[in-house]
Amino acid sequence: MSNPELQRANGCSVTFSLIVATILVFSFFFVRQCISWEEAAPVDQREQDERRKKVAAYRLEESKFTAAVDTAHAEMNSSLEIVMQATVDAYAKPTEEAEIDANSTDEGGRPE
Repeated sequence: MSNPELQRANGCSVTFSLIVATILVFSFFFVRQCISWEEAAPVDQREQDERRKKVAAYRLEESKFTAAVDTAHAEMNSSLEIVMQATVDAYAKPTEEAEIDANSTDEGGRPE
């Protein structure tokens, strides 16, 4: 059967754990200092020219796309504007007829 007493950490195991953790941290930084990393090679003129060409092609494509989107939005807005104007006109006509009818009635609300 298991021992019912509470298992407690004694001072030696805690101290040993802290020592091991400290050694691991310092060894990580020491190994990192010892390993020399390769430095990036300098960029030559040919690579810079290729990058400039890619950037110019991207900017050209972006401007074409922006123009296409602006054109589509302008067409959509103009067609919406036409539809909305037609709706306003359709609602405005009954109002004008109602005003004519209201003007033709006397104060009692009866037609003249």
